[in-house]
Amino acid sequence: MLKSILVVTLLVGSVPEAEQAYERELGYRTVDEGRIDASLAETWQAPLAAGRAFVLMQPESGENVFLRFVQTDGPGNYEPMKTTGWNAVELQATDPDTLVTELPPEQFELIGPPRYLTEQQNIRAAQVLGPHRELLYFTHVLDPGLSRFRIGTAVTRVDRVFIMVLGTTNLAATTTFYEEMLGMPVSGPFPYRVSVLSEAWDLPEDTLHDLSIVQLEAEFLIEIDAYPEGAPRRSPTAAGLPYGPAIVGFQVASLDGVAKQSGRPVRVLDQAPYDGREVLFLAGPSGEGIELIASRVVAGRESP
Repeated sequence: MLKSILVVTLLVGSVPEAEQAYERELGYRTVDEGRIDASLAETWQAPLAAGRAFVLMQPESGENVFLRFVQTDGPGNYEPMKTTGWNAVELQATDPDTLVTELPPEQFELIGPPRYLTEQQNIRAAQVLGPHRELLYFTHVLDPGLSRFRIGTAVTRVDRVFIMVLGTTNLAATTTFYEEMLGMPVSGPFPYRVSVLSEAWDLPEDTLHDLSIVQLEAEFLIEIDAYPEGAPRRSPTAAGLPYGPAIVGFQVASLDGVAKQSGRPVRVLDQAPYDGREVLFLAGPSGEGIELIASRVVAGRESP
């Protein structure tokens, strides 16, 4: 059912600071800005988000995969890899080794030096904490043909989101949700070394963590990581949404099936990046916000 990632929404302490850092250091550009309107806040089941400042940013490549930063007050209980929900934004990059040496450490803290993630040495990634401690992976896919999953590769120095990492304390329930509610095939679980996760929980570096993979129709993935049982759900901030990566918007062919199954309302949103399409919001089993966005514009409305 999930075709591609359209937009990732992150709650931050300063929208102007995030905008400046992503523009200057990562080559992203602002394509829309303003304040969250009531219709979108209601769609998110977060009325306190209405009136909050936001910017919508696009990678230098021009790919229609956006980052949206929304203003909030204070991080709540957010800690990277210590709370469940969306935990990491994985961006394609042409040269993570050089990139991490160019980023100002006071804004982009290196926590995972570049290394190969596969035995074939076809994927190389580094992990950093962004200006608001959002966890970012910068990943170079040297040869997409060697991967068992469809993921593509970067065109520009820092390109689009292509993987979202979800942390959960109940891998089985999360797998069932993505399979049965969203109609997605899930591979795994696979035992895997995730060094930054082990470090966050003071575990030996060679600890194996179970993870599963959701392959979207296009070249995008969801990685579901099993977190230790003590990981709490991320609490909402003053904006009514959790700090850091809070919501991921996925394009889908149709909302009919999930709307009937979930009982959630469908709204038509005119603002970017929805542009007159139907949107349905769900909360996943680990507190992750999920926007399902119909691929087609509602009849009688024109996309800008």
